[in-house]
Amino acid sequence: MTLTRRLLWPLAILLLVSSRLPAAELFYLGQKIPDIQRPWSSGDYRLLIEALDKIDKTQVNALPRRSGEFTGPIYQRMTSPDNFKPQLNIYAPLELRQNEAREVLFQLKELMRLYFDFKAVQQPYGAEALGLMTYSLRQQAILFTLTTEFWMTLAASEQGSPVRLKGLGETKAAAAMLTSSAIDYLDLTKQFDREELVLYSAELAKQLPDLFVHLPQPVRVDLLTRIETLSRQHAYAEVRSNMADLLPVLSAIQEDVSRQLAKPAPGAAPVKRLDLSLPASTETPALPAGKP
Repeated sequence: MTLTRRLLWPLAILLLVSSRLPAAELFYLGQKIPDIQRPWSSGDYRLLIEALDKIDKTQVNALPRRSGEFTGPIYQRMTSPDNFKPQLNIYAPLELRQNEAREVLFQLKELMRLYFDFKAVQQPYGAEALGLMTYSLRQQAILFTLTTEFWMTLAASEQGSPVRLKGLGETKAAAAMLTSSAIDYLDLTKQFDREELVLYSAELAKQLPDLFVHLPQPVRVDLLTRIETLSRQHAYAEVRSNMADLLPVLSAIQEDVSRQLAKPAPGAAPVKRLDLSLPASTETPALPAGKP
């Protein structure tokens, strides 16, 4: 017997409720998904993506919604801050946590591929896709924090190795690209509803400062210029207001970073300035008698 769409949602409810039972497996529309009652790892995201990819290919408009009556708990677990806790556990090996953060970020990008559809005139999952973008920015900031901590544990010779420098450069380049894309979405007023972009701009204003401090200098300068333009020219007043509130926060971070970079490196001898002052006594010494 083929189930109608009207019967599918009560079935989804039943499966969600059954997940509360001990050792019960959770299925969504016939596909196994991770337990939503605990923080997710990169492996959990991988399992979810496999399930949602199959569902998306066979059913229309069936991906979990951000505020869905029955699918909301699944989406909330996707973007829950609790998922970051294992990565921030200082008692776990730092390098393993760094690798996990990098893998989770990759899985989030794959998940966004399912929720974004730029062939559509208007995004079918606008609020969900934008929510995943701001969550990815937060994951990127955590990855940067862990990378910095790991970098500080290395010897000076190791910090300067080509392999380490290449890895750090790739991380910065990926963060710059992600941040640039995040700003680009604010201009897509035809593909996203006004309410979606207003909420997105507010969430973006909260997440960007933590990531902004890690970005390369040219990227920070470009980002400030773009946000200043958005604060004046965006089509929606609420977005202009959110960007106007964000601008001084980022400007203060930029000034602080510039001051820190201008300071001499720890342990380096201060640069001696050329002394052009006159000697203590400027009187011309008297010449011996008879001498010209």
